[in-house]
Amino acid sequence: MTSDPQNKNQPAKEEPAKPSERRKVASVHFSRASKIEYYLAEGVALNVHDLVVVKGEHGTMIGRIVDPCKEVRASDIATNIKTIVRKATKDDIEKFNQDMEKARAGFELCYEKIKEKNLAMKLVDVAFEDNKFVFFFFADERVDFRVLVKDLASALHVRIEMRQIGARDEAKAVGAVGPCGLVCCCEKFLAEFTSISISMAKNQGLSPNPAKLTGMCGKLKCCLSYENPVYLEERKNLPPVGAKVKIDEGQGTVTNLDVLKHICQVRVTNQDGSYDDCRVPCDKCEVLSKPKRHEKKEKEEKEEVDKDYEKSEK
Repeated sequence: MTSDPQNKNQPAKEEPAKPSERRKVASVHFSRASKIEYYLAEGVALNVHDLVVVKGEHGTMIGRIVDPCKEVRASDIATNIKTIVRKATKDDIEKFNQDMEKARAGFELCYEKIKEKNLAMKLVDVAFEDNKFVFFFFADERVDFRVLVKDLASALHVRIEMRQIGARDEAKAVGAVGPCGLVCCCEKFLAEFTSISISMAKNQGLSPNPAKLTGMCGKLKCCLSYENPVYLEERKNLPPVGAKVKIDEGQGTVTNLDVLKHICQVRVTNQDGSYDDCRVPCDKCEVLSKPKRHEKKEKEEKEEVDKDYEKSEK
């Protein structure tokens, strides 16, 4: 997952920061498939897409600013944060372009080697950074790439690092347009991925249709989590679907719930066996009993992650 300015990548401060002090933090990207990292950007005027020079483990690295710099409380910044050395100069940009050419050549070589060895992996991106090649690939299962690394090191004469990424990381690196007609959130602004569960769709009253709930990566859509907290909060004092309630028309069962409007659809059974569906404000419903499934512990709902959902659809 992506680094966070509160947790990672930030040089030790000599004195404890004052809680009220604020410091400028920049989000830096080194390749399409790499994680966003955070650096102090004090004393440097930076804009989105600017190239900057930072210190790496074996030399300097050049990255790109991907978000506007933010003022963050010093007490919320990790003590080991690193500082941006400088905005890229003409010489730095020339070196960056040379590194990009090396990365493209490395991509072509690795792609041919993967085909030659018939490895079950998909090469997504390559970066030449910190005097080494980093190859990002996607694979459904664990891949033995030791021979591949040996061949690449022999041909390129530098250190080789292989990083396996997930389906969401691949979609973020490659880029795609979602069913909504907009660029996928992961590519546009998401700094890190959170766990998405099918219970989020249930909370919002969405139909469990895989075609509508899965994104371009084949996983549950990240946007399912955006409004989920609102629905959870609104549901707290509302009768759940399946609850036995008493309304002016008689006793019935809640068959549908409009969470945002606070309206229940209640099915009231008549003496002759027929029934009437009534739309009633939730505050007019007296709950007699709740369904057993509603009494499950919240942690059990959260364990119903997207991979379990995908298995159930097979």
